[in-house]
Amino acid sequence: MTPTPMTTTAEDKRAALRARLAGLANRDETAERYRRHSNPYVARTLDGLGIDVHYVRGEGTRLYDAHGNEYLDFAGAYGALPFGHNPPEIWDAIGGVRQAAEPSLTLPSVLGASALLAERLAEAAPGRLTQVWQCNSGAEAVEASIKLARAATGRTLVISTRNSFHGKTLGALSATGRPRYQLPFGAPAPGFTHIEFGDGAALQEAFAAYGDEAAAFIVEPLQGEGGIVPAPDGYLALARELCTRHGAKLIIDEVQTGLGRTGRLFACEHAGVVPDIMPLAKALGGGMVPIGAVLFGEDSLTEDFGLRHTSTFGGNAFCSRVGVRALELLTADDQALVRQVAERGDHLLAGLRKVAAAHPRLVRDVRGQGLLLGIEISTDTDIHTDQGLFRSLADQEGLAGFLCGYLLRNEGIRLAPAYFANSVLRVEPPLNVSQEECDTLLAALDRALDVIEQGDSRKFFAHLLPEPGPRDAEDNARETAAAQPPTRPAVPAQPTGPRPGEPRWAFIAHPTDLASYASYDSRLGLPGDQVRVLFDRMNQCRNVDTAAAMLVGKVRVETDTGETSYGEVFALPYGARRLLDMPTAQAAALVQEAVDDAVARGAQIVGLGAYTSVVTGNATALTGLKVPVTTGNAYTVAAAVDGLEQAAVQQGIALAGASCVVLGGAGAIGLASSLLLAEKVGRLVLVGNPANRSRSEQRLAAAAEAVVAHLAGLEAAPEAGALARAARERAAEGADHALIAAELAASGLLTRSLDAEAVLPDGDLVLAATSTPDQLIKPELVREGAAVCDVSQPPNVGPQLQRARPDLRVVAGGLVELPGGRDLGVDFGVPSGVTYACTAETMIIAHRLHDPVVSHGERLSVDLVRMLRSEAARLGYRLYLPRQADHDDQPSEGGSADA
Repeated sequence: MTPTPMTTTAEDKRAALRARLAGLANRDETAERYRRHSNPYVARTLDGLGIDVHYVRGEGTRLYDAHGNEYLDFAGAYGALPFGHNPPEIWDAIGGVRQAAEPSLTLPSVLGASALLAERLAEAAPGRLTQVWQCNSGAEAVEASIKLARAATGRTLVISTRNSFHGKTLGALSATGRPRYQLPFGAPAPGFTHIEFGDGAALQEAFAAYGDEAAAFIVEPLQGEGGIVPAPDGYLALARELCTRHGAKLIIDEVQTGLGRTGRLFACEHAGVVPDIMPLAKALGGGMVPIGAVLFGEDSLTEDFGLRHTSTFGGNAFCSRVGVRALELLTADDQALVRQVAERGDHLLAGLRKVAAAHPRLVRDVRGQGLLLGIEISTDTDIHTDQGLFRSLADQEGLAGFLCGYLLRNEGIRLAPAYFANSVLRVEPPLNVSQEECDTLLAALDRALDVIEQGDSRKFFAHLLPEPGPRDAEDNARETAAAQPPTRPAVPAQPTGPRPGEPRWAFIAHPTDLASYASYDSRLGLPGDQVRVLFDRMNQCRNVDTAAAMLVGKVRVETDTGETSYGEVFALPYGARRLLDMPTAQAAALVQEAVDDAVARGAQIVGLGAYTSVVTGNATALTGLKVPVTTGNAYTVAAAVDGLEQAAVQQGIALAGASCVVLGGAGAIGLASSLLLAEKVGRLVLVGNPANRSRSEQRLAAAAEAVVAHLAGLEAAPEAGALARAARERAAEGADHALIAAELAASGLLTRSLDAEAVLPDGDLVLAATSTPDQLIKPELVREGAAVCDVSQPPNVGPQLQRARPDLRVVAGGLVELPGGRDLGVDFGVPSGVTYACTAETMIIAHRLHDPVVSHGERLSVDLVRMLRSEAARLGYRLYLPRQADHDDQPSEGGSADA
């Protein structure tokens, strides 16, 4: 099954891709209505995962969409579909209510249907759970259970377990052991404490500490949302013994596990344990109506609860009649259906373990009981040998969610991850699922895991991309071929972890242009614009629990001196324009979160790349930093200046008389580069951003004075150009720096401009160091025989410059060769053995953690630039200047800026 094709033409392709990103294409009216008025956050996630299907018909274990596609439902509404979709027996019970014209809501009065359901539940329940209170949901049942225990014991403390799930109302949420889901709602309320699930010693310690205060211990016999984790043998028996000894109530939450799900009518029966209080729901509604109930003994019933805890809709005749029929179906023929669940569960568990054995690295565990099973997908990034989405998603526990989308769209199998354990696939079909249907799931899952293990990201994520129309097929094939990155030499497997005492660093960047999007996952084999659409669609799944940045790879660097460092490289999944278009505070918060996450993983220094430094004001907006953070600008300056000077030599340009144009001359990199270039060039032109003229003019004026101040403090040097000589002469005469700057401007030696197009034709040397993603340097603007260095990311030089102007020497500034030319095993979109200077600065400073001087803020120290240049040379980092014939492969000339 594949999504409906979306036809595009050459002229509206970009518009169509943007529409897909916005989630507007291929969505029917109902889905759009849901997005607008029901829950945009859920709708966005469904679309991002590719599971945004509107089902129009359901029958048994099958669902059907409006196009007639059939899906096998192994998600099962989290256990609320005991007999599948639209079971005829339940419809018969509903029809009986209508035919009898039985009134449904008659409080206050004797509730006949409710009483019958209570009697049937009491007969089926273990032990002496003779009392039943009815409600509308599992969360209400848990709320009632807590109130029952508190009223019966006169105590308030409720002990629960971590990673448990008991519902989303305030009391149930307070018992739920997941702080991230509690805090936004003011939970947990007072009177709750949490311990490790399945840890008998922790349970004993809790009762030793709180036994006299505890009203109840609430526990799931098998944690569902926590990752399908059964209680270990003896755990529930220990809980029973401790609760009895200390006078506390044992609440076993059977909302999901009860009524046949685990192969027994109640899951606690596996352990031979009878609780004091047992909430139920889900299956009791027969897959058709919302209903919940609490079973408890007479010793838990009090007048306070009986008279003060009521429900308007609880015990209504309509739902009660359905509950009676559901219970009849479950208990018929000596619980034949429940016994079948045990058999199917054993078969399915054995089959899943066989699939896991065929994929031992990808599947970490298979566990569960009956037809509540879990498949844990490994989060180990080392099993994904190629850089790309599989590696990144594994690290973020996101692979299982996208596996659900793949299975739905390609195999017609519906699964869902566990709520709190995103790496665990929940297998929870209707109780009447057939063995043949179980085998269908097993075969489909095996095939899907094969796709992941083969690293075939193109096939795995194809359903998330719009399909090209017939007119686009030829263009798409050509773009796909062009997107294939150059063959890289084989590299060692990425390191499994840091060595003891090894310096640790992290680097955070993002895709800067279409070429870098294409290089992120070479197995996709897609042009950058399509990869960007894929990223943007996947971003719809991101939420507060998703790490801000995606892991690209783990790196070990060995220097020429024999020193090593261990690093992790991360990418924010947003392009340059996306980051610029965000509110400043939001963009800075993303970088802050990424930095904090990197530090939590062990980084001792963090480097910022591309616009991560721009949106944080060169790291000044980051707060509460526990480690040094560098923008990498200082070594970028060193590499850019060196690159431009060497390009000038190759072009036969004498620096002392050359005119140098610096785009972005008031920025951190542009100004520091200007200070160094001013020492040698004849004329310097500082170019600012015309978008804010007043501010740019002020910054350029300050930059010009900074250049003068720098030159005034230098000693005479034989290589000094006309600009440096003039500035030193006037400074020696005692002239004010502002006056000198004005005089130099009047003489044309140090000028300022906001019009790049007007000044570029006068430049023998051009250095681009802007924070704009636009391609400013056009072929017709550059002087014949000039040397151009582009240090901007995204680049300001477009791919057309070198093709149209072979007379120019164009270098991608800020590129350096790694020590020994070793490949990192991480593709930055640059040649093998090469990295960006800002990345290299992070690596270099990792060897100076005793004295971590970093690039930070708007002003860069020239002394810092020179120190890093010297330290880089000592460690074996060298300027990368490819041969002239290699220009077409340079990053600054590949791909357009991100839009």
